[in-house]
Amino acid sequence: MLLRTTLTTLAAAAALAGAAAGQNDYNLDKLTSGRLGSSLNLRVTGAPQNQIVLLAVSSNAGPTPLAAIDPLDTRSMAVGTDLLASLAVAVTSPTGEANWSIPFANNPAYHDVEFHWQSVMLSLGTSFFGQLGNDVVTQTGSPDTPVLAHSLLGTARGFATAIVDANNNAGQNDVLVVGGGTGTLTAATGLATSELWNFRRMSVSPGPTMSTARALHLAVRLNDNRVLVVGGVNATGATLASCEIYDPTTNSFTPTGSMGTARVLHAACRLADGRVMVAGGTSTLQPDVVAAISATLNTVEIWNPATGTWSAGPNLGGNRLAPALTLLSTNQVLVSGGVQVGFLFGVPISASSTTATQRWNPATNTWGAGAAMAAGRAGHHYNQVTLADGRVLMTGGVNVPSLLNATAAAPIQGAEAYNPTTNTWATYTMPNVRTLHSATRLADGRVVCAGGAQGTLLAPVSIANVDVFNPATNSWSSAPALTSPRASQVAELLPDGTLVLFGGQGAATTTNTIETIRF
Repeated sequence: MLLRTTLTTLAAAAALAGAAAGQNDYNLDKLTSGRLGSSLNLRVTGAPQNQIVLLAVSSNAGPTPLAAIDPLDTRSMAVGTDLLASLAVAVTSPTGEANWSIPFANNPAYHDVEFHWQSVMLSLGTSFFGQLGNDVVTQTGSPDTPVLAHSLLGTARGFATAIVDANNNAGQNDVLVVGGGTGTLTAATGLATSELWNFRRMSVSPGPTMSTARALHLAVRLNDNRVLVVGGVNATGATLASCEIYDPTTNSFTPTGSMGTARVLHAACRLADGRVMVAGGTSTLQPDVVAAISATLNTVEIWNPATGTWSAGPNLGGNRLAPALTLLSTNQVLVSGGVQVGFLFGVPISASSTTATQRWNPATNTWGAGAAMAAGRAGHHYNQVTLADGRVLMTGGVNVPSLLNATAAAPIQGAEAYNPTTNTWATYTMPNVRTLHSATRLADGRVVCAGGAQGTLLAPVSIANVDVFNPATNSWSSAPALTSPRASQVAELLPDGTLVLFGGQGAATTTNTIETIRF
């Protein structure tokens, strides 16, 4: 009877305005993604022990003032009252935890339903309510089926980077989408801004600003969870040598030492000792493909986090545009593919996607020959994935057949996995041709390749296809298509198992939409 009276009074008070926001005294988090046919699991942590806790759910964010029950309580809950009949009750454990599991039927009618959740302690003392937890937003989705998030990026952007920020929301992995902008692979222009995806609330807010606008830059997570942002192009398309560091503890970007050479379409990876290596790329992207090829680099630079400075590493075996760098399970570094350019008296006389690879040995600081790939590819650095068994999966990319036909370069269908233990490659052809797609390893080890581009280098056509690689069987399967085509997006797998795609190049223009998938 007490709960029934409480619910009725709260419902009557929902229209009141001006109530204070929730305090977030303890944590409420989602453990699963809201996949239909499964259970949505929610957990309270850091709460008072052995207390009654009420979990409210609504289709909207309210607010619902608590003053309706306790006139002295100025707080409000970020839920409405339309689903108060579904209020759930639990008792926190001696460690201050409580769990709920809400089953969702696999009914397509429930696809894309947003729920707002918040919990509050029931003290029944001097104050009717005790501590108030944070609110959480969930979205349901049919199995493996993309659905647009209800929030948008503030600015349409492609060729950005994604930084996982585990310093907010009790470490629940918010995502910072950094830089990027409009244009194409050969004519990108950058932004200095960033935007933060709030994991708990599925919302977007402005993030910190970089010191320099960037697109086609690379972001490398350091051993101390800071992130090094490297090179790219600025707002006018000029290539950058500058670098900066994102610090999640201060939520800010700070310039660090610049590279000796400006680079874009380069590769980068963290070394086993915590330093960062960059290799190849081009020092000029504008005004055309010929200029980019003519400025292709064979140099290597290594950044030292202790000093914030770069030093020269051993040169690659050839000038490589858009190669890939990979830290292997052996602690060596693999450089693979890219457009290898041959020069005569400083003039390019050849250019084609290469099958060549090399391995860098940190003990000797030298490159040695690696096994050749089955197919030449470039641009695969952006979507390589290290599998749970240590193999490295390379998917798609661009085949440049020759210098004369560079502008007609097209994406490839090939995918292959490198075994660092045996120094061998195995081919696993994808169902679809693609480049500039996202490739993400799921918690169960499968890899999701989403979107990307077909067409040619100068006339790319964004696609919506989604393909899934299963390393247990070394086979591919097709999943439901994205809601619309996109390429050059960034993707992150969130702690609840939701795969989120941010922005990218849509069918006709750069997009600000965000897509979510529940595998």
